[in-house]
Order: sequence, then structure tokens, then C-alpha cells
Amino acid sequence: MLPACDLPRERLARCGPLDLTVCDLLALVLGRASGQVAENLVERFPDLRRMASAGIAELAAVPGVGPAQACRVKAALALAGRLGGSPYQRGDPFGGARDVHDRVGRRLIHLETEVFVAVALDVKNRVLTELRLAEGGACSVAVIPRDVFARVVREAASGVIFVHNHPSGDPSPSDADRELTTRLTAAADLVGVKLVDHVISSAGGYFSFTEEAKHAAR
Repeated sequence: MLPACDLPRERLARCGPLDLTVCDLLALVLGRASGQVAENLVERFPDLRRMASAGIAELAAVPGVGPAQACRVKAALALAGRLGGSPYQRGDPFGGARDVHDRVGRRLIHLETEVFVAVALDVKNRVLTELRLAEGGACSVAVIPRDVFARVVREAASGVIFVHNHPSGDPSPSDADRELTTRLTAAADLVGVKLVDHVISSAGGYFSFTEEAKHAAR
């Protein structure tokens, strides 16, 4: 048994988290006597992003973990994923694609399915509300522009930003993503709402259709 001063909790209090390994931090999340269980988790998921995207059942299958401990790990990693920025509040200004990724996308990137979200904006590009519009599978989400804009228009929005996640970890747009963006742009023109951006968020970063268009125009 380690001396008390060498246990993760005591080292955390004495030196701060930078002095602790991933195993140490996981052991603290799981409980004082969970050093071996933490090592089992790291051996199964050496990449923390992969651990964060794993399902409860997948985490619980690691020796010594179980459903309750798996939920603890999932919750801790979900909290860490929200450090990039606090959720939008009504009246917050739109700060660009990276801001959207930090404040909306980071809450989606560890989900196992694709989720499609709209951020409705007023005429001054200030946030009105965030709308969760659709949820799909691991590789796609079905979005119907008519239904999307029915909800956006009900919020009296002048502009909208769409955000969805890629559970694969790669934010690169698929052909389906590009086709959807084209259809959403056409629908936005019809209803008089400005499509400000469509952002794809993942553990590997983000992609912005608006930023791509600006770069192509240079």
C-alpha cells in the first residue's frame, strides 16, 4: 500500500492535478481503492477522447468498472468536455464558428449519435435560443428543412446557425452534409432567415461552411 502522502487525493491537494497521471485522476473519480480499475480503463481506452465517446455498457464491461462506476466516468468526462465555454444565454453575441464549437459543439462531441441543433439569432446576431431539432444514428441524422425552419421562424429569428456533431471524431463534411447545407440555404432564402453558418463539431475539432466559403473566395 502506498504511503498516505503518495495517494492521488493527497498529491492532488498538495501539488494540483498536473502532478497526477490519467490513472491517478480516474482513480479519484472512481473511488480511493480503484487504482487497478483505473489502469484497466486506460489500457482499454488509451485515448481519452475514445473513452469519452464510449457508451455506458462499453465502459462497464471493463474489469472492475460496472454500471455505476461507468456512469461516474462518463459524467466526469462530460463535465470536462464543457470546459471550452459556457452555453449561450439569450442576448449573447454570436462570436464566430469557433465560439459556436466551444459553446454548443463541445456538449455534443462525446455523444454516440449525431444530434442537429439550431442557434436562433436576432437582427443584431444576438442569441435568441438554442433548439435541439433532430437526433439520428452514429453516422447520420435526418433533417427536414421545412420542419427545421418552422421552429426557427416561430422564434422570430432573423438568422440561424446550425450545429451537428460527428461521433467519429472527424469534423470533415460528408457529401450528405454538403447537400443538406445547400438545401438549408435554399430554405432559409425562401423564409427570409439568414443562414449564418453550419458548424460540424467533433473531438478532432470543428468545420465551418462559412469559413470554407471565405477561404475559397480569397
